[in-house]
Amino acid sequence: MHTMKIALIGFPLSGRTTLFEALSGGHARDGVASIPIPDARFEALAKQAGAKKITYAAFEWRDDLPDFNPEKPETVRQPLSLARQSDALVCVLRLFDSPYAPYHAPIDPMRDLKFWLDEFTLSDLQVIENRLERLAKLFQSHKESAPDRAEYALLERMHRGVSAGESLRALEIPPDLESRLRGFGFLTRKPMVVVANIGESSLGNETRLEPLRRLQALCDERELPLISLCATFERDLRQLPEVEQAEFLQMMGVSEPMLPKLVRTVYEQLHLQVFYTIGDDSRAWLVPQGATALEAAATIHSDLARGFIRAEVCHADEVLAAGGWKAAQKANKVQLVGKEYLMRDGDVIHVRFNV
Repeated sequence: MHTMKIALIGFPLSGRTTLFEALSGGHARDGVASIPIPDARFEALAKQAGAKKITYAAFEWRDDLPDFNPEKPETVRQPLSLARQSDALVCVLRLFDSPYAPYHAPIDPMRDLKFWLDEFTLSDLQVIENRLERLAKLFQSHKESAPDRAEYALLERMHRGVSAGESLRALEIPPDLESRLRGFGFLTRKPMVVVANIGESSLGNETRLEPLRRLQALCDERELPLISLCATFERDLRQLPEVEQAEFLQMMGVSEPMLPKLVRTVYEQLHLQVFYTIGDDSRAWLVPQGATALEAAATIHSDLARGFIRAEVCHADEVLAAGGWKAAQKANKVQLVGKEYLMRDGDVIHVRFNV
């Protein structure tokens, strides 16, 4: 499976880049950073196995969309075009005072979110209409195929839905048509997480923020997860030595950092699951929910899938409880499964293969 790309979007001076700096810890290149997914279970497995090398599953986070002028809608086209290449979107909204954001003088994250949702709709409608027009010309030449007709019917249905303000995220599309449409990168179909970027003075008092309550209602209506955090606080916390972070959290009246929750929420929205290979070189791997043992093997290496014989599988919780992989084998916790076995989130796998 390819590395999942997460695009940060937001108005200029919304704190989008500050959030990216907090996520990347300053380890980014040209607005792109590979950021590990926090996984305490994997840490425990690797420690138990005495791993010499540990590789976490990771997302590629991107803050490289070009800036635009909110007062000139035509300048939004290029960022949206590039956002289509991502697998998920994180929309950063300003909920803090800033003397440097004239367009956003009144704080109104609900207005800002509606702007983005409307732009996604208009942009997708244009893409759908362009494709329908090209297909219609193909039909006039009588050179179309049955899949072309099926795609046309689906696009007409999508056009009606998007025009009516419906979300395409829940639309079930047959796999053969899904592959034909994947290249269009419909924005209204992408998983999205909304981030309300609050000021430090509001930390611990989020429930008193009326704009945040209104934003929550809109997100609930659109079935979008919402996370409120202070990007500057998260960045400053990340820069502190680990021994000082707990004291800083307590001083600010915050129970825990919000970055791990943000990453985990994105993970959940992408409908992924993780599996592990453990030993001297322990790794966490991502696959779509519903992936088989054969697909997991292919994720590790194509040779494992090509020569797949059987796989030994045991859930991480059982491995940890037994005291390790060999102990789990002795306790008959390890299953021997075939290529059609459906992987569970948290499975540990050892593939038997012959090439």
